[in-house]
Amino acid sequence: MARPLSEAKRDAILTAAAKLIATSGTGASTASIAKVAGVAEGTIFTYFATKDNLLNELFLEIETDLAQTMKIVFPTNSDPRERVWLIWDKLIDWGAANPTWCKVLRQLKVSDRITTETRRICNALFHESRDLVERSMAGRVDPERMTFYIDTVLIGLADITIDAVVISPKEQHEQLKRASFDLYWKGTAA
Repeated sequence: MARPLSEAKRDAILTAAAKLIATSGTGASTASIAKVAGVAEGTIFTYFATKDNLLNELFLEIETDLAQTMKIVFPTNSDPRERVWLIWDKLIDWGAANPTWCKVLRQLKVSDRITTETRRICNALFHESRDLVERSMAGRVDPERMTFYIDTVLIGLADITIDAVVISPKEQHEQLKRASFDLYWKGTAA
């Protein structure tokens, strides 16, 4: 009879993978991941059939956590700017609290090791948040440029802001978030 898998070992492997991918990229070896996780290298393959499976599971876990953070109940009378601000605020706070995961996401989002199916699942996690941003930006930006303003400008500026917040004194965090959001909002005006 097979021994049941340990959730603690699985989590240790994912945590070690995140730590190493954040510093070394997706080329981090399974041997080094196992060493940091405190398990034998073969144990990784008990939990994840391949390294690609490990990377896809890690990507899905991080994206799921971020998507849960992005679920926001908006005040009924909030205007479009306030709705986008609330999403921005949550995104920056999550990133500042999870700088390693942010670095890992940057690596995995551009990796050809993440499957189309995993990407589809992750994109679906953000359907509500994305729809809300698109509705809030309607009439503000050219509809043909909506994807660019969300996927490139908003996410890129959020990454820069998260990096700035992480290295700045706590008393500057709110100012940095506001300044970068103002830049985004003014920059998207039609």
